Amino acid sequence: MLGSTFFFTFVGTFSYVTYRLERPPFVFGTAATSLVFCLWVLGAAGPLVGRLADRLGWQRVGLAALGLAAAGIALTFPATLPTLFGGLALVTLANFAGVTAAQLGVAGSADVDRGTASGIYFSLYYASGALGGYLPALAWQAWGWSGVALLGLAVIGAAALLLLSSRGTASARRRA
Repeated sequence: MLGSTFFFTFVGTFSYVTYRLERPPFVFGTAATSLVFCLWVLGAAGPLVGRLADRLGWQRVGLAALGLAAAGIALTFPATLPTLFGGLALVTLANFAGVTAAQLGVAGSADVDRGTASGIYFSLYYASGALGGYLPALAWQAWGWSGVALLGLAVIGAAALLLLSSRGTASARRRA
């Protein structure tokens, strides 16, 4: 669920921010708009995040990444390039950090049938990416960038609640 949230938000954000950059107040052409994808180089932080998750736990890193993604999306609301690009940078970092944490969580959750666990995880991951390409389109058509951003925030919020509730359940099981 955690990795799916990040992929949904990442695909939705980067698929529709190009339309925002092509419209006022920015009015960039296709070539300039495409430069936004250079931010993906921030994915190189993945190995560092993996080491951090080994120390702090994948759930803590996942929650921190959800907060980072929410902050990043919030920064995209103002119609200024510095906040928009800063927000997109945070969404990118959050995506790669959150996906790394989620993959560590999947690997650690299964003592047997790890291949099945990974298969289920990646099936849900890519299905959510497909939804991340489709559902924000409906939000874009109805409400523009604000709709896309609010949809991303809603998905992030739901994931945070689920992750927090699962942490409480896991703690209760360990105490029992």
